Amino acid sequence: MPNSQFCIKDMNTSVLHDNIINAIKEKVPSNTNITAVLMDILYIGKEAIYRRLRGDVPFTFEELASISKVLGISLDNIAGSTMQKSKPFQLKLTDYVNPTEADYGQMEDFIDILRSARKDDCTEFASSANIFQQTLYIGHEYLNKFYLFKSLYQTNGLDSVKSLDDIKMSKRLNDIQKRYQEETMYIKHTFYIWDYMIFRYLVNDIKYFASIRYITSEDVAALKEDLLTFMDRMEKLATKGEFETGNKVQLYLSSLNFESTYSYMQTQNLKLSHIIAFTLNAVVSLDTTTFDRVQQWIDALKRLSTLISESGEMQRVKFFKEQRELVNTL
Repeated sequence: MPNSQFCIKDMNTSVLHDNIINAIKEKVPSNTNITAVLMDILYIGKEAIYRRLRGDVPFTFEELASISKVLGISLDNIAGSTMQKSKPFQLKLTDYVNPTEADYGQMEDFIDILRSARKDDCTEFASSANIFQQTLYIGHEYLNKFYLFKSLYQTNGLDSVKSLDDIKMSKRLNDIQKRYQEETMYIKHTFYIWDYMIFRYLVNDIKYFASIRYITSEDVAALKEDLLTFMDRMEKLATKGEFETGNKVQLYLSSLNFESTYSYMQTQNLKLSHIIAFTLNAVVSLDTTTFDRVQQWIDALKRLSTLISESGEMQRVKFFKEQRELVNTL
């Protein structure tokens, strides 16, 4: 789940704050109280609004999204022009194993953004991936645990790595993940371009951690069963070409190997691009130039890849047959 807790202080403080305030003033009639308008939009008190207007407290990404939606302000233009003067990318790590309130808040913020865009016919998500999107394997207990395990290993080192049995997901995190998965199914157009080796990378990771005895033979057996079930789901999704909500999903296979996973999401008011880092986190950008480049890269990959959703039956059957044979080597 990309980190959504962006605020003014993450960018160029004074420039972005001024851009936001000026954009709000342009949308609110001169005889209307801006404070009252923002209280109605954000459901927070007068003093909290004053602190944001003065710049003492930054607007959160969720608040900016709500303001942009109600007032018809282009959030990507506000943020993009500012970020071109600063760093186009921001990386913040979310702790999924032992989440803090701030971590939970970041996850909730992103779900709220997705929920607010449900009726937006322009929503689109696309990804060129060498690792599976979190929303695809949520519900597969051991796969979920393994990705948590690997992320912990990458961010905190060997000393922090626990066995799969020691990794427990809180009820709150489970609930957030399920809601996140549900909301992504309401995105109108979804495109996944998979590196042809995507299953092999995962199988190799499992074998590696088993070889250094960080996961047990029982863990490997459970992961194998989970992977086979997951593969059945993915093949059905590719065959149908749509989520349970009826929204379109297209799956492509690329013969090119990807050095990382690039994704973008856009709505009427937002353009967001991100690069996966440390398995479960993302380097995120609101910069419109960066978004355009990521979108162009993914669009170019589509033309060089094979569509296996709905059409492309022979390639689809061949691909999933090969992956089942691969998983059965575990």
